[in-house]
Order: sequence, then C-alpha cells, then structure tokens
Amino acid sequence: MKIVQPEPLKYESGPRAVMLLHSFTGTVRDVKPLAQHLYQHEYTVHVPSFEGHGMGPSELVRTGPSDWWQNVMDGYHFLKDKGYENIAVGGVSLGGVLALRAAEQLGDINGVVSMSVPQGKDVEDINRRVLNYTKNFLEFTGEVDEKIKEAVEYYRDNPMDSLEDFRKLIDEVHENLGYIDVPVAVKYGEKDAELYMESAKSIYESIGHNEKEIQSYGNTGHLMTRGKDQEMLFEDIQKFFDALDWQ
Repeated sequence: MKIVQPEPLKYESGPRAVMLLHSFTGTVRDVKPLAQHLYQHEYTVHVPSFEGHGMGPSELVRTGPSDWWQNVMDGYHFLKDKGYENIAVGGVSLGGVLALRAAEQLGDINGVVSMSVPQGKDVEDINRRVLNYTKNFLEFTGEVDEKIKEAVEYYRDNPMDSLEDFRKLIDEVHENLGYIDVPVAVKYGEKDAELYMESAKSIYESIGHNEKEIQSYGNTGHLMTRGKDQEMLFEDIQKFFDALDWQ
C-alpha cells in the first residue's frame, strides 16, 4: 500500500482566521470535520500537518516537539502573510498543548480552544502511544503479524529520542498557563482517562485571563473532534470563536 504524506488543509472564507492542530500520532484528518464546520460559517481555517505524522512509526520517531512547533509557526506565518491580523487557535491532545503554547508565546493570538490536553505524562506513557500507533499503522497497511510484533518490540526497546523533550514540553506549557492573556475554552471528554479531566480543570484554574470556560462532553473520549458529541462540540467551539474580539 502506498502511503501519501498528509498535506496541510486550507479553507479560505471570511476575514476571521483559525489554525487547528491535530493530535500526536494523528493527522490533519483529526480536525478536518471541525475545519469544514468553521469554513461553512465563514472562517478561514488552516491545519498544519505535523512532521513525521501519517507516514508510519519509522518517520514519526525521527521527529520531535521542535519540528511540530516549527509546523505551528509555519502555519501562523502562512496566515499572517495572507493578511490575517488576528488568529485563533484550537487543538486536540498534542495540538491542544501547542495551541496553549502559541497563546503563551505569541502576542497576537485571539483566543484558544484546548481539547484533551495531557499533564504529568512520563516517557513510558508517551511511548505506549507510539507502540499502539505502530501496531495500528502496520495492521492498516497489511503487514503480517510477525513483522508487526517485531516492530512493536523494537520501538519498546528503542523508544524515539524526543520522548523526554515531549514530556518537558507538556510540563512547560502547564507551568506557563498564568501568562496566557486571551480567552480560553477548555474541553474534555468524560469517557477519556481521568487524568485528562484533572488536566482540564488544572488548565482552567491556571489560565491568567478572566475570560475562560470549561466544558465536558459525556459521550466523548480522547479524540474529541471525532466523538459522538461532535455536533455539540463544533457548535460550542464556533460560538466561542464568534464571541472573540476580531477587530
């Protein structure tokens, strides 16, 4: 099976620009339905594709947070070069971490939607995600069971070099939440692991800006943008973005 490198998604509509960021081991398809929803409501939407994602474990393990942050910055400058002065950002899981980082470090982010953001992860936790991705990806591409087992064992014994950097990124973003001075909407799924609910509440309490909200979705797990509460989630996100000051 031929695997094609995922391309960034670009939907140009109205004067309000949103950048959406996908999950770790995911692709732009994670947030494509949300991007299309916002586009239909006159938002311009850009979805960067994170380096190494969507091409299998051998490509993923060569990358790390510095590459993914550069992808975010490239998307930010793409919208800036198009003339968009105010840019809102939303993300799920890793994408939510990087969306919060954008609000912490960039001076003209208009607002942030944070979904399923982790906290307190260790490298073993993160590597389990890599191992699951390895198994699922190789099954999808039709690899035989023996090769799948060998690959999973290999990445268990030889984890990607950037796992510690990823752990530090998560911790640093949480440590700097008090510097965020824009509206933030925090979302989590009630069917996700408990640590994500705890993380959502910690994010909400730590945000420095007084315009903030937190909301859970009862029928939703970790990948919120593909969950059963998708329609409600998308409408809530749109309302949050609608209420931002776009002047």
